[in-house]
Amino acid sequence: MTQDMLINLAAMAAAGVILWRTEPALARMGCRTPWMVRYAMLLIAGGALAVIACVLTGIAIDFATLLVLAGLALLLLCERRIHLLARAKMRGRHA
Repeated sequence: MTQDMLINLAAMAAAGVILWRTEPALARMGCRTPWMVRYAMLLIAGGALAVIACVLTGIAIDFATLLVLAGLALLLLCERRIHLLARAKMRGRHA
């Protein structure tokens, strides 16, 4: 397997994770969701779809794009609710 194929596979995996995490977030957004958050998630999901389409049509993804995709996928996977993280940290100190 060549290096380009491995990068493309990793990019497809990261784009899949991004789509997996953005779709439910978009579905839960209501009319009170700030417009900037809504459009940011739409652009992220659209970009992930574009990466998948590019890879499927034979366009090679470069390493810098892979790093951005992987970072964004990890960011979407991690816990973003600060109050839960703060409580978990406090429990760890007193244990």
